[in-house]
Amino acid sequence: MADRASVSWPSRFEWGVILLFWMTFALLGIGQQGFGDEAANFNWSRAAAIIFEYGFWALITPVVFRLVAAFPVVEGVPRSQLTAIRNVILHVGVVFAVAITVDVSEELLIEPLVAGADRSVGILKRIRNFWFLGELLIYLVVLMAGFARTYYLQKKERQEEAERLERRTQSLEAQLTEARLEALRMQLNPHFLFNTLHAVSTLVDRDPSGVRRMIARLSELLRHVLDEEAPQEVPLSEELDFLEDYLEIQSIRFQGDLDIQIDVPPDLREAQVPNLILQPVVENAIKHGASQVRGVGRIDIAGRREGDRLILTVEDNGPGLSSPQEDGLGLRNVRARMEALYGEEQALRLTSAPDEGTRAILELPYHTGAALYTAERDGTLATALASSPK
Repeated sequence: MADRASVSWPSRFEWGVILLFWMTFALLGIGQQGFGDEAANFNWSRAAAIIFEYGFWALITPVVFRLVAAFPVVEGVPRSQLTAIRNVILHVGVVFAVAITVDVSEELLIEPLVAGADRSVGILKRIRNFWFLGELLIYLVVLMAGFARTYYLQKKERQEEAERLERRTQSLEAQLTEARLEALRMQLNPHFLFNTLHAVSTLVDRDPSGVRRMIARLSELLRHVLDEEAPQEVPLSEELDFLEDYLEIQSIRFQGDLDIQIDVPPDLREAQVPNLILQPVVENAIKHGASQVRGVGRIDIAGRREGDRLILTVEDNGPGLSSPQEDGLGLRNVRARMEALYGEEQALRLTSAPDEGTRAILELPYHTGAALYTAERDGTLATALASSPK
């Protein structure tokens, strides 16, 4: 079945091109006879006859185009070989019908107008002498033009359909990514709340005033964590502000036994990073690193830019890892969200040695502004959408 656009009648622009094409040939024919060897016998009747002949072809051309599109013979377009054969027979029949119609029209209308009825050749003689072969060749040229037009329109329509399908696929992928990111964030919220409340509970009896400060900070953190309209990416400065509130709770909990250093240059603070991406990493460093040392535990948070990469590090002075360990919920969540947003353009690595602490290294594409980063992953575009900031 032919494509919808190619079966339709020619557009206004195509009609204009068709008329211009045939009228140009008509003017060339008039000029040839008016200024050539037959100039002495040329008159306005002959000019009208030439215009009539080419005008007929101008009218028949759109019909031929419509027939070519509706009854294609190009391999792969018809439903079967039988259909293709039927269409070929149809076109052959139309070829002869049009050619003979043009010849008969010349005999009945044009020749009497130009030469007079007494000089008419006769319809049967025209057919018997194959005078219609000229019209037959013209029709074949129009037929080939129709095939070219149909092929072009079908190819254009398929390209447009492919583009629409690609846009729809990207939209569905983006919606799926957004849903996955939202699910991961909802997974992180109770994990964060449980661990923070546990930190508060450890000081209820020992430091009531500290608990009050921790609860005040916790309310600010919960307002941020439970914000349903929060974007998937935020400026690094906003992420660090949230992290500082969280670290204040931890500082109160450890009663001066936790030293925290943040070294992020001001020119990096507008870089976009995943929302709540550092807190799980810092929490992991405190739980498995800084809290396990005698004396003061240390957490160093740093950021730098390397070309088009943003490098964030979280380092502790804990006992380190004697062997690779499976990620906990927090780090698994971080990895999953980074992969959903950036595909293969991201990395989260842990480096450690016994008694030398552990360093978590996050590599992200460096970008600023509201637009999310689009990563090419597995040959397809994986675009993560985000809600606009409030």
